[in-house]
Amino acid sequence: RTPRAIQLARSESDSKPAVNPTTPVFDDFAKRVDNYMEVREQVEDSVGDLDPSKSQAEIATRATTLAAGIIAARPEAKPGDIFTTEAATVIATLIKQEYSRRSEPVQETREDAQEELPDFAPKVNSLYPTTYPLATFPPTLLPLLPPLPDKLEYRIVQHYLVLRDIEANIIIDFMPNAVPV
Repeated sequence: RTPRAIQLARSESDSKPAVNPTTPVFDDFAKRVDNYMEVREQVEDSVGDLDPSKSQAEIATRATTLAAGIIAARPEAKPGDIFTTEAATVIATLIKQEYSRRSEPVQETREDAQEELPDFAPKVNSLYPTTYPLATFPPTLLPLLPPLPDKLEYRIVQHYLVLRDIEANIIIDFMPNAVPV
């Protein structure tokens, strides 16, 4: 080996491993989700744990109380508090790439699947309307998105990606133009 080749080999081995560009964005997203969960846990402590042995009416009352408490604890909540511009850009790109990889027959049935999606404009700190069904979330998308705590879930509402608190049934954030129409 020539001295130049040896020097290049050394500099390559000394260089840091490549960092996935989504890592800092997803880390920030996780931190924002954790901040929400801290607020949620404080409210839940005052409301009490979910007791599945209670009647349906008591469970519904607890959910309503939990939702009201979370909304009161986050009066200034707005779109983008969790789905920052950076996170929205990365997530929307991942979703669009996944949709573009779908086979032609799957893409052709997409219009039928759109009819299953709820037709409302989401708002932060509002209840997810119970008049709409909770449409099935595409299983091929879930592994691409940042993981969520058990008490939160992603939902698609038309072209929005919604972040929903399951027990409280509230929309804690959403991304417009996240899903191809």
